[in-house]
Amino acid sequence: MTVSDTDPRDPLRSGEGGAPGPSNGPVAGFRDVLPLLRPYRVPLGIAFFLGTLGTAAGAVQPLVVSRMVDTFQSGLPLGEAALLVVLLLVSAVLTGVRELVIERTGERFAYDSRERLVKHLYSLPMARLDFRDRADLVTRVTTDVSETRTFLTSGLIDLAISTITVLISLVMMALIDPVLLGLSFVAVLVVFVVVLALGRKTRPVGLQMQNALGALAESVSRSLGSMKTVRAARAVGRESDKAMAMASEVRRAGLRAAGLRALLQTVSGVAVQVLLIVIVGFGALRVASGELTTGELSAFIMYLMLMVTPIAMVGNVVASLGEAFGALARILEIKSEPTEPDIQTANSSILAGHADEVFRFEDVSFRYDRPTSSVPDTTELTLSSVSFSVARGETVALVGPSGAGKSTLFSLLERFYEPTDGRILFHGQDVMELSRDKLRKQLAYVDQDAVVLSGNVRENLMLADTEATDTECIDALRQVGLVQDREEGRRYLEKQIGEMGMRLSGGQRQRLAIARALLSGNPVLLLDEATSNLDSRNEALIRDALDLSAIDRTTLVIAHRFSTVVSADKIIVLDMGRVIAQGTHHELIQSCELYNELAKHQFLSGHAEKT
Repeated sequence: MTVSDTDPRDPLRSGEGGAPGPSNGPVAGFRDVLPLLRPYRVPLGIAFFLGTLGTAAGAVQPLVVSRMVDTFQSGLPLGEAALLVVLLLVSAVLTGVRELVIERTGERFAYDSRERLVKHLYSLPMARLDFRDRADLVTRVTTDVSETRTFLTSGLIDLAISTITVLISLVMMALIDPVLLGLSFVAVLVVFVVVLALGRKTRPVGLQMQNALGALAESVSRSLGSMKTVRAARAVGRESDKAMAMASEVRRAGLRAAGLRALLQTVSGVAVQVLLIVIVGFGALRVASGELTTGELSAFIMYLMLMVTPIAMVGNVVASLGEAFGALARILEIKSEPTEPDIQTANSSILAGHADEVFRFEDVSFRYDRPTSSVPDTTELTLSSVSFSVARGETVALVGPSGAGKSTLFSLLERFYEPTDGRILFHGQDVMELSRDKLRKQLAYVDQDAVVLSGNVRENLMLADTEATDTECIDALRQVGLVQDREEGRRYLEKQIGEMGMRLSGGQRQRLAIARALLSGNPVLLLDEATSNLDSRNEALIRDALDLSAIDRTTLVIAHRFSTVVSADKIIVLDMGRVIAQGTHHELIQSCELYNELAKHQFLSGHAEKT
């Protein structure tokens, strides 16, 4: 049984409307919006009710004005004047409360949407995240969610209330003068059809603009994240030109959207003006002929204004909804991707004492497939029929030329990816039958980039153990030689390390990552080139720290250095995704030609002759 991401409270799930295609596919529609708004039906219903009451209060005002105009010659009708003031105040209060409810609901919607989307993004399989750009995903969480908020703040409720306003106005205008109503209805219908036709064109333009914004964010993020390399390669001009090319796409899409908005507003505005001129002129003739009173004409014009105001507003609303539909399509595209499944059954527990053998690879093969492609992947296998075992408390070194598949083995152990063929056993259990979360609680992983996160040192250490005390954190820092005493350690915990640890040297990042792994206390340690940036003194310090903490700890290490490799209990040699030899350093020097070559020319350097 796997965890499903179809939470019925999820405002962004796309089950009802169908998952949209890729970013350049069809935009979302109203069928996708209804399930999105369903969790907020109570406050939206309240806002709609308040809006309806406000519309009703506004609809009575022309009747009061009509009576005041027709009876004005006999003196100022104080009762009608007082009633008109009360109606104005009631309408204003109801409108204000309605807007407050909508805005608060909009903020709740945006927060809930981001919460669901972030959790979904963080649960996507690594194979899918590998083919996504981080900046584009960030844009979907920030800008696109803000755009979809338009459905609540200036979208569907306004359209619904405007519809009621138009209907009430039509009924009252029909009671006053059906002839004038017929003339008004024909003109309004023409305007409405034109506005809707133009509004449909704003949806694909809105999607184009959101995609262009995502591409711009991707380009700028890539260059800023590698600015040292960009400047060293004298590529600042080229990279800025690429970013500006993306900005030009945003500008072109924005100009198209602006043109449509301007056209919508122009059509709506001109239509309203022409309509008023025609109705006032024709109505004056009917007053002169005695078929209407002045008060009735005044009331009719007021109802006409009540009707044409929301119609004129429809142009802006439809244009903003077009951009919101484009943003929603991008969100639903991400939401349609399946999350990384996890097992939550009683059989998913880790039986740590089940066997002395911690890991066993049985004929494991693997290739990096492209998850977004429907075409079968024909790329070569990264790993092919890999078999070996790791005993409890053993230190195993993985060696081989670049691209041999060493880091891929660690990714499979962590279940970032699943084997294409074969199986991996952990304490005698197939990892496919274990909870990913519980499996990862047994592993402490330091990857070859020694990744640290923005924030301070304490926050990075506590990724491994959220309940770790400052004393425990400082002890871990002292173990790896980042601080010398507790006073220095307390100050170091507050040190801001910058985005991706840019304020630390490569060696400091590696030691911080190792300290985090040691602090976790997990029984299996995976070290991927974890000391490549350290000098011999600090490497010896790290090795001593690992030795002190190695009681009953199993360690798998990818390394090229002699000191790390030669002391391993077992060395596994990989080449082109295959295990070609296993044994101790002395055994492999005698029996494995590739290992012997690596020993002389790569990781042993000047130590080869001492062996």
